[in-house]
Amino acid sequence: MRGVCSLQWSARWLGGWLIGLLLAGEVLAQAYSLGIGDEVRISVYGQPDLAIDAQIGADGAVEVPLLGRFNLAGRSTTDAAQAIADQYERGNFLKRAQVNLLVTRYRSQSIAILGRVKRAGSLVLEGPTSLTDALAWAGGIADEGSERLVLIRTDRSGKQERREFDLQKLLNQEAERHSVIWLQDGDTLYVPPAGRFYLSGEVRSPGVYTLDRPLNVMQALGMGGGLTARASERSVKLYRPQTDGSLKERRAKAQDPVEDGDLLVVQESLF
Repeated sequence: MRGVCSLQWSARWLGGWLIGLLLAGEVLAQAYSLGIGDEVRISVYGQPDLAIDAQIGADGAVEVPLLGRFNLAGRSTTDAAQAIADQYERGNFLKRAQVNLLVTRYRSQSIAILGRVKRAGSLVLEGPTSLTDALAWAGGIADEGSERLVLIRTDRSGKQERREFDLQKLLNQEAERHSVIWLQDGDTLYVPPAGRFYLSGEVRSPGVYTLDRPLNVMQALGMGGGLTARASERSVKLYRPQTDGSLKERRAKAQDPVEDGDLLVVQESLF
């Protein structure tokens, strides 16, 4: 009986896995937009004479049998296949046309990966590519790099949008299948150098520390081993460099963010 239950559970798990895989494939197909230079294979069910292999030309189109030049650029593979099928039906060439379009070689889209990575360069988007996929292609973050990732995206009007991501949070989101950041043609992924902050006074290990991810004051003090027995928890000073070279002093709160160049000084308790 236990063996039968185990087989039933395995069958259900496998069925769920296959359904998830098919759904993921559909999402990925929708995420990629065809472009100039991409090579595609178009086939029509039951009509082998209409099958072609073609490259999208400078006009964004390919020569489709019976239809002539047909624009594909800017469409997803699913949308393009449906548009061709609709045109076959509207032109009375076929009834209930079933068209499949497959990208056989990706050439039209690329992104730039710059900064503190192990292998900077230009990455051709061979299908849907997430931010973490691109980072893996670049060999990951170099030793001196920050886990604060910068994505620069230019819209059609030429306006640039800058977004920042925390790598650890991003990995957690993708592990939960939420908020995956898909890259687009022309994106630039930049990994800045890791910052530095300084701990002084009544901390167990004063010194210079790497600021490679977002930290607050409490977390920064924890990196220094925490406070000594003589420390005053309410007397933590934060000194922040200003553009004119001076230092701005203020009392630090536990949840205050730490920035590059900050100096945290923990004062001694008077009691």
